[in-house]
Amino acid sequence: MNTPSDKTERRHYERVPFIAEVIMSDGTSEWTSALLDISLKGVLLEPPSDIEPEFDKTYDIELILGEETEIKMRGKISHAKGAHWGLEWENIDLESLSHLRRLLELNMNDPDEINRELSDLG
Repeated sequence: MNTPSDKTERRHYERVPFIAEVIMSDGTSEWTSALLDISLKGVLLEPPSDIEPEFDKTYDIELILGEETEIKMRGKISHAKGAHWGLEWENIDLESLSHLRRLLELNMNDPDEINRELSDLG
């Protein structure tokens, strides 16, 4: 079990509150979840109450930002608490990463922070 200090040390990426709907899929089913916040490394979602988290599964996540703009990624659940799931990216294409970067730049208190976080990713 993680202690609060463990969580503080592990979280290196600023989370940005961003309310939106995302489409999720586990390969057999598809559903809509509410996006609560997003970072360069993952998302916090509120899925439908009838969907149980499966920690060993990879989920497809699609965030529609506009008619021709979307962020698509694949991720796994890193934690689930109550009605919220935290997912960490496993795969994100270059175009989606570019859209994610722009979204974060526009919504961070310090837009230069995104460059520091990107350099941490390697």
